[in-house]
This record gives sequence, structure tokens and C-alpha cells, in this order.
Amino acid sequence: MKPFETVLKVLTALAAVAGVVVVLAAYGDKIVAWAKKLMAKVPCHSCDIIEFTPAEDFDEEAENAPAEKAQEETEEAPVEENQEENVVTPAEGEPVADEEDFEA
Repeated sequence: MKPFETVLKVLTALAAVAGVVVVLAAYGDKIVAWAKKLMAKVPCHSCDIIEFTPAEDFDEEAENAPAEKAQEETEEAPVEENQEENVVTPAEGEPVADEEDFEA
């Protein structure tokens, strides 16, 4: 009886998904128009916070400064220190691969 119930549940879920697809295909444009009307009635309080500036107003130096600073920081750190921080030590009894295992 359990396999029959499982198949019945799967078929019910597929029928529900198919029903949603049919409704969206038939009434999708009406749903979108209703949503747009509804959103037009709702006041937007966060619209005052966002200010867009044209691309011409951006200062190239200010835009590149964080990238240059990050590049200087990475150049200052020795390579050996970065490699030591990323070393993973295996737990006890865990298999460990040697360099010979990767040779073709």
C-alpha cells in the first residue's frame, strides 16, 4: 500500500504544478497588470534614500583607490606566510595523499 500512496502523492504534486503553469499561462498578463496596479498604490519610503549619479560624475581616482590599496597590501605580505596559513592538517587515522599519488 505504501508504494501506491507514494505514487499518488507524486502524481498529486505534478498535477498541482501543472495547474499553476496553466493558470499562469492563461491569466499571466492579468496577474501582472493587477500587481502593477497594487504596487502603484503602495507608497515607496525607501525611494528617497537611493540617489543615482551618472557615470560621468564618478572620479576615477576614488574608484581605483581601494583596488590600489588592496594590491599594495598583497604585495607587502610574503608568499611563505600565506602558504603556511592555508595548510590543512589531517585528523588522526585520515588517509593522506603523497606527491607520488599525483604523478602520471
